[in-house]
Amino acid sequence: MSDYFMKSIGWVIIVVLLFLLVMWNNRRNVRKWKNRKGKSFRDNYYDRKKEKHTGKEEETDHEKQE
Repeated sequence: MSDYFMKSIGWVIIVVLLFLLVMWNNRRNVRKWKNRKGKSFRDNYYDRKKEKHTGKEEETDHEKQE
């Protein structure tokens, strides 16, 4: 009986630890998502492209649209 009780407690502890790890990871991902939410991939892409080709005076399609 005691052996069965110890195994049950072991499984409960494992499940609780996994649950806590999932909750911690979810909160971490939500924080990252909120930080990225305001960023625009397209704007960042064209900014990096501009920095790479600083010697060229050509206007990009993105700049023409604005």
